[in-house]
Amino acid sequence: MEPSHYVQHWNEWPFPVIPVSQSLNPFADDGVELFAAVAYHLPYENIKFLTVGGLLRGAQKSGALNGVHTLVENTSGSTGVTLPNMARSYGDFRIKLIVPPDIPDGKRYPLLLAGAELIPPEDGLSGIATARKMGALPGHHNLDQYANLDGTTLHETVAAQTIIDRFGGAPEVLVSGIGTGGTIVGISRGLRKHSENVTIVGVLLAPKQEIPGVRDRDRMKEITLPWKEATDEIVEISTRPSYLASLWFSWIMGLTPGPSSGFAYLGGLQFLKQRKAAGTLDALRNPEGKIRVVTVFPDSNRPYGDRFMANLPYEYQKPKTAPLPWQFPGYEI
Repeated sequence: MEPSHYVQHWNEWPFPVIPVSQSLNPFADDGVELFAAVAYHLPYENIKFLTVGGLLRGAQKSGALNGVHTLVENTSGSTGVTLPNMARSYGDFRIKLIVPPDIPDGKRYPLLLAGAELIPPEDGLSGIATARKMGALPGHHNLDQYANLDGTTLHETVAAQTIIDRFGGAPEVLVSGIGTGGTIVGISRGLRKHSENVTIVGVLLAPKQEIPGVRDRDRMKEITLPWKEATDEIVEISTRPSYLASLWFSWIMGLTPGPSSGFAYLGGLQFLKQRKAAGTLDALRNPEGKIRVVTVFPDSNRPYGDRFMANLPYEYQKPKTAPLPWQFPGYEI
């Protein structure tokens, strides 16, 4: 089967690293410069283009796709939209996605339109465990984005290199939310090849919170990618202020990031607040006295309109009546 144009030109798509407005930078007076690495201009409008591309390239190279007619993956989000479309460049595969039985229609329909078959987890098993079990069946293969290092390779060679090219080297701080762990593992590895002075900040959900694409510590227990080793610092952020932060980027800068982007941005602010309070912020400065902080924005807000409405009161849906991102009542940074 002929590879798609996206796959043939996988390293040519825009992944801009954009300066964040001073009005969204409460640490500007401390010599901190904020940047957003915006991934939603990639094919399929999310950073999983790089994850799935790495997984499929690795499977093809190793021969893991030989004799396979069905690919199985646990996902109800961006991977689920990306995998069926990219897999067509590697063979005529049936795609089975393990998804929660209560997946909302707003997430279900894009997966179905991409050509996937949706299957609930087996009784007594998690979605990840179900996908691994099904992947062992004859003719089946589980790419396993939660354990397979192939999914990190394009984050290292494309995402990290894009950031390095933007600055002529690694920034002082890289911030990323953690879901499967592949993004932060790959970008961390790529940046650290250029500089040992970069600080990698991973952002996890506070306990029992929910944002598409990222996890709390308890739900990271099944993830075997080396996400802990890839990070220098871990911070935790809650759900509702993340949605508000994402909206402010639309109101101020005309960007349209999803909630996991606002979540990662707030994680970066939380990290800076902790460093400033501890008197260790200056240790991050480069020779010019600046601290450049790059935050990964994984996808756009387009799939999540209903969730913005559900998580924010009406007065927080307009800039004239909403607090600034770091002034969300009860979650001030």
